[in-house]
Amino acid sequence: MPQLAPHIFELLHQQGVQHSFGIPGDFALTLYDALAESEIEPIVMTHEPCAGFAADAYSRIRGLGLAVVTYGVGGLNMVNSIAGAYAEKSPLVILSGAPGVKERQYHDLLHHKVKTFDTQRRVYEEVTLYSTTLNDPRTADLKIHRALDYAMTFKRPVYLEIPRDLVYAEIEEVEHRPPPIKRTDANTLEEALTEILAMLERAKSPVILVGSEVHRFGLQSQVIALAEKLRVPVCSTILGKSVFPEAHPQYIGIYNGEAGAPYVRNTVEESDCLLMLGVFMTDVNLGMFTAHLNPSCAVYATSERVAIKHHEYPHIRFEDFINTLSNNCNLPHKNSSTIARMKPRVAPSPGKISMSGLLYELNQFIDSNTLLVTDVGDVLFAADDIQTREGSSFLTSGFYASMGFGIPGVIGAQLADPFRRAIALVGDGGFQMTGMELLTVKRLGLKPIIIVINNGAFATLRIMGHQDADFVKIASLDYAQLAFVLGGCGFEVQTGQELREALSLARERDTFSILDVRISADDVSPALQRLSALFAKKLKG
Repeated sequence: MPQLAPHIFELLHQQGVQHSFGIPGDFALTLYDALAESEIEPIVMTHEPCAGFAADAYSRIRGLGLAVVTYGVGGLNMVNSIAGAYAEKSPLVILSGAPGVKERQYHDLLHHKVKTFDTQRRVYEEVTLYSTTLNDPRTADLKIHRALDYAMTFKRPVYLEIPRDLVYAEIEEVEHRPPPIKRTDANTLEEALTEILAMLERAKSPVILVGSEVHRFGLQSQVIALAEKLRVPVCSTILGKSVFPEAHPQYIGIYNGEAGAPYVRNTVEESDCLLMLGVFMTDVNLGMFTAHLNPSCAVYATSERVAIKHHEYPHIRFEDFINTLSNNCNLPHKNSSTIARMKPRVAPSPGKISMSGLLYELNQFIDSNTLLVTDVGDVLFAADDIQTREGSSFLTSGFYASMGFGIPGVIGAQLADPFRRAIALVGDGGFQMTGMELLTVKRLGLKPIIIVINNGAFATLRIMGHQDADFVKIASLDYAQLAFVLGGCGFEVQTGQELREALSLARERDTFSILDVRISADDVSPALQRLSALFAKKLKG
């Protein structure tokens, strides 16, 4: 009979999980013993929130991630980053050690306990799709398979709590696994496709808008094939950035409501057949309430629902929908000659470096072997004008928008795909939250390039009408010197030429590099300039 924790680790390894992220603690020590005996390498981080961010990024690339923490102080410390993973639709498994079953019976006041022994699990019910305690060897395997099904089907986190006296308990394997959480009904799918094909035949200006679920399900090639058959313009949301090759002749840029480029906005909002594939309908993702999308002209497909105009089509799996649509032989061909390709709103900086100049140099530097991770703030909005290449990937906390994602996120991304060079674009505020995780980077021998926007402020808050407020100012730091203290290389950057040279040198270094880019607090990206103007207009209105 299989043993509980070893069985879980074996199942996860079969799904492609090769690393876990977390910090051991006394209630999880036996769990870590089992982890160390498995084929999954434990990555010990400096802080539990960073473990959650790293597992989130890892899961987006690998299709599944793993975080292993101790009870109470460990699990509850990681709740924020797991909430972000839920909001961003990242499929990861949280394993938490816990007091033993017998301990709970005889010792009510065990350390790390909050209110009841079930407090942590109940908290995780709010930030995961499935949450349970594996306290019965007879039902454990059923719960494990159910959790993995939820994570893989809906690309959301799931939580399994393991009492420490059951880590090696022998469990009963289920003879017949439970039916899938969601299955495609063939008749429903056929009816949906019939309606879509009729819309496409009538349409004069169809457009494809892609989101991050296309990446989560590994459906990029199918969407490219669909676009090329239809010969229509393609754009993405900020969360879907890099899902579609940005150098492709049909790609026109990021749709971000009124905060985005006018050509992209008009193309999307005037479309008479908008295919929204894997798109999150969030404020940050769609121009902070400035998106004007007509549902009567839209097809909306995600892992949770498929809707065409005002019709709902239940019981269709997202991957089945995309695969069937892209393989359809009756797709109409449109005229692609009028499509205008993406044009970043940036220019080189002849003297002192600016945000526009930084983005220009970054666009020249990025190649197909790049993993780009951004933190939150202007570095997130700036991604509107970063042009990734085919084969490159972009990760951020674009909906939940939790600062501190950048550095641990680049660790998870680099371990998930060690064959590409990782770049983290972070503000100085975000860096000060999780930058010490570079100690983990050094220990693991990773070589990311960390670009720190050093402007001494929370620039996004500052430009929203609080330029003189003390609470938007942050402590200054010499990040280039800090790099050497932590075991890496540092470069102070004040001009466009210095940035170009630093990027070239950092690429050749055998360790991580910090590029300390000194930018004025008044200097923000084109996207944030536009967004701040919209906010000012809204406030006046």
